Amino acid sequence: MELKEYFADFVSLFFPAICVGCDSPLPKGTQHICPSCQYNLPKTNNHKAEIAAFREKFDGIVSVAHVLVYCNFHKKGLVQKLLHELKYNNCPELGEMLGRWYAHELLLNGFAEEFDLVVPVPLHPSRLKQRGYNQSMAVSRGVAAVFKLPIAEECLIRTKKSSTMTKMNKVERILNMQQSYRMMVPETLKDQRVLLIDDVLTTGSTLIACAEQLHLAKPKSVSTLTLAAA
Repeated sequence: MELKEYFADFVSLFFPAICVGCDSPLPKGTQHICPSCQYNLPKTNNHKAEIAAFREKFDGIVSVAHVLVYCNFHKKGLVQKLLHELKYNNCPELGEMLGRWYAHELLLNGFAEEFDLVVPVPLHPSRLKQRGYNQSMAVSRGVAAVFKLPIAEECLIRTKKSSTMTKMNKVERILNMQQSYRMMVPETLKDQRVLLIDDVLTTGSTLIACAEQLHLAKPKSVSTLTLAAA
């Protein structure tokens, strides 16, 4: 064992890494989430049996081939803690790890040949500068690594920051978001099966706005993937 490994082990005795979900010390060799919390993730399994409530957010508005959601979101629950850590505590590695976990499940359930490339939902440049990273890009890296797919980050950009939408209904949210994204280099997406990735699905307004722009490039299909749905 090298000296730095001895030092790391010594430090971990006094300052152990803590599980994001339950605040318990992480076993050696694990990162961010302890085995118990990983086992207890409230998975939707909608890739095995489609959940109508997820698809209904898109029906009649924009065509999507698959609506893939890893976990259910519960207020003050485990998934909320994970998303907060991912977005606000400078932890893109957590997003990559969760993306890999979900991608492995999808591979084992018949999705190995369903997609040609990945497109992360972009952040506005000012928000990206403030946060330092795009959490959707982090998830995309994990998914793309497992599926061995390219990430077409340049195909979609955020053109304006959205105003607060807490008091808007679904139609108002969609209209508010429609002018927030712009398609770039459409030739990259033509006749491709696109997997659009974000961290969470709520009303669907963000993913709908992005999917509408992606369809302008005439892809073969557009699917969505999120870590959670609220």
